[in-house]
Amino acid sequence: MNKKHLIIGLVIIALSSYYAFKNVSIADLTEALRTVKYIYLIPAVLLVAITFLFRAMRWHYLVSSVKNVKTSRLFSPLMVGFMGNILPARAGEFIRAYLLGKKENVTFSAAFATIFVERLFDMLLFLMLLVGVIFFSADTFAQGENGESQKLMGYMIKFGWVSFIGSLGIFLFSVLLQYKNDWAMKIVEFCSKPLPETWREKIFGIVQSFTEGLSILKDVKGFLAALVLSFLVWISMILTYYPIHLAFGITDLPMVTSVLVVSLTIGIFISLFPTPGFLGAFQAACVVALHDVFGVSKAVAASYGIIAWLVAMGFIIAVGSIFIVRDNISFKELASSKEQG
Repeated sequence: MNKKHLIIGLVIIALSSYYAFKNVSIADLTEALRTVKYIYLIPAVLLVAITFLFRAMRWHYLVSSVKNVKTSRLFSPLMVGFMGNILPARAGEFIRAYLLGKKENVTFSAAFATIFVERLFDMLLFLMLLVGVIFFSADTFAQGENGESQKLMGYMIKFGWVSFIGSLGIFLFSVLLQYKNDWAMKIVEFCSKPLPETWREKIFGIVQSFTEGLSILKDVKGFLAALVLSFLVWISMILTYYPIHLAFGITDLPMVTSVLVVSLTIGIFISLFPTPGFLGAFQAACVVALHDVFGVSKAVAASYGIIAWLVAMGFIIAVGSIFIVRDNISFKELASSKEQG
């Protein structure tokens, strides 16, 4: 495990946690947690489970371009991989690719390419939702205090543009790899010219193997199925926050809009600040969305961040641990999977 990544992650956790819990007394936080109607967390956990079911189904279509793997066999690498995000630098993505390759005899590069395409689908849906919130619910950002909500809207727009340009460039290059591979490889050759010959050969091999995992771009049926399942993933993921709203008695806000803003803000924060297990960044995002935008008390917003994080990560860790025990996977193996890939 890279100690530098761990230190950076811990620093970000400390800074974001300070922001989230600054000026919140233990008494106020305890009172907010005491008044939560925990019965509503049951449907929230069920929605998390449904989200991962849709994720596994989508991954089945993405992996099928490399090898036909049953959805049921994808749950273990999927859940253990997401659990692996408690390690620094989003190690869970590498763990998923490593475990899929080990279990199904698929090259690491091809396996990682399927996760790469999955992230492109997620970014597409994220941008669509972001555009919807900004253009159709702009008045929502007028409710915050001290101009913080307007600042958030500005950050959302900038993040959206950067993400759109980056995603478009990556998608076009991925299409080029599939349909004009020789052109794409010439671009790789040009960009890698300053590097030593051994490095260039390794990069060429990785890109060619990576291309195999992008074959879904040629499979119209599989592509459309993955797109539909991406919609279902995001719908179920966003709906997870609805019962959490109810658990905290947050019913006086525009429900659909507030749930969307919370989920999108969390998405932005954990993308920009990928802390181990999303700690700190997740809670800070909830405070920004609920307190700065909608004026919910900071103690409630901070406690919301704690509970929402426990609902998602609690499920991931519980189910991931079951698969680790069942498949006899060692934590040492997981920690070193990035290097092994």
